[in-house]
Amino acid sequence: MRATLTSKISGVSSDDRLALLQKIRTGLSFKAFEELRKALEINRKELAELLLIKDSTLTRRKNKGKLLVHESDRVIRFAKLFDQASILLQGDNNAALNWLKSPLEILSGESPLEHAQTELGTREVEDLIGRIRHGVF
Repeated sequence: MRATLTSKISGVSSDDRLALLQKIRTGLSFKAFEELRKALEINRKELAELLLIKDSTLTRRKNKGKLLVHESDRVIRFAKLFDQASILLQGDNNAALNWLKSPLEILSGESPLEHAQTELGTREVEDLIGRIRHGVF
């Protein structure tokens, strides 16, 4: 089985929920932000906006080398969505990226990434992925 973005970013198996939760609670390394940015093929400013982190705050996190709990949680949230989209599209990461970045009418014209800025939005995107996987539109 291939490594997921979630496991690459966190350093633990994405299936090990307790270890993943512990990583989030202790705060991910700032490198996790950079790994997510590279995987999503977006610039620092775009990812900061998706994660709801101000630029000045992001600079402080970079200097400190660590993200706070809520920031770590958001990074993992987006990594998990990338993993789910990749699975949906049979491991095609480029197709997953295209899908995540494309505005969708069902999400009020937002891309899945934009829609997932909140916990509720994330659940809606996950629900949509599940419906697509099971052929329920």
